[in-house]
Amino acid sequence: MALRRFLILVAAFTLIALVLAAWFLPNREDFRVGNGSWNGLSRLGETSPFQPLASLDDLPAEPRGTMLVVIPYLDFTSVELEKIGQYVSRGGGIVLADDYGYGNRLLAYLGLEARFTGQTLLDPLINYRNENFPRVARLEPDPLTDGAESLVFNHATSLTNVDQANVLALSSPFSFLDFNDNGSRDAGETAGPLPMVARQQIGDARVVLIADPSIFINGMENIGGNARFIENIAAASTSLYIDQSHLDTSELGRTKGWLETARRILASAAGTVLLVVAVIVVALLPVWRRRKETNGATPFQKYPSNILERRRL
Repeated sequence: MALRRFLILVAAFTLIALVLAAWFLPNREDFRVGNGSWNGLSRLGETSPFQPLASLDDLPAEPRGTMLVVIPYLDFTSVELEKIGQYVSRGGGIVLADDYGYGNRLLAYLGLEARFTGQTLLDPLINYRNENFPRVARLEPDPLTDGAESLVFNHATSLTNVDQANVLALSSPFSFLDFNDNGSRDAGETAGPLPMVARQQIGDARVVLIADPSIFINGMENIGGNARFIENIAAASTSLYIDQSHLDTSELGRTKGWLETARRILASAAGTVLLVVAVIVVALLPVWRRRKETNGATPFQKYPSNILERRRL
């Protein structure tokens, strides 16, 4: 019995230690608002009123004037596409930032002809540090580009099937799409200038297309005019949401998500009541067990052996 209790205590303490470690370990996943590293979006919450959404179920019922930033590295379900479609039909705007994800699936559902090429754009001359960081200095006059001298991208792609009148940012004439990923411009590879940022209109809703979500991360936000561009996006909406449900998730990230869900449940009124009841049950369980053992014992088992011996004498 003593060994069993010891093993239970060890298991309980181990579980608590693992839960605490998962809760307090920093999240290093790409594009996560809770990630303070170079590839996270923690600075957005400090500089702009971004509200992270763990699920598209949390979209506002009255979205007119709001904007939703979508970084689609996971595919959309038919239900999710329908929710975004309803959001847009009610006047909610979309900022779709993609390079090698599922942005084209959403564009097709929304009935737009614009597409992300999905090919790496390199610029060997007009860049920041190297050809993988193209500097886009050709910005069209627009409230979103106001005050931004240039945009710097990180392993970006480009847009296609976009009307020239809707283009907000173009890469330099020295840029090109590296179809075979050999780092050099070969015959047949599309050359710049190429659309990098564009706007579309669906009824009353505005859709902004950005050919690289990395423009939002901590390590890129303050390069060139990226910060001003992001500020302009925030200023163009009454509320700005950022979808976190279509990002790649690690085991640590999933565990953190479960713990956050559990925390929210326990923080609710019903959850608090259940927690109190559970604590009372656990506290009284040893008492109930002893009472059961006592009630189930024989008359002689209820007394110490020394008393029984005296009675026999």
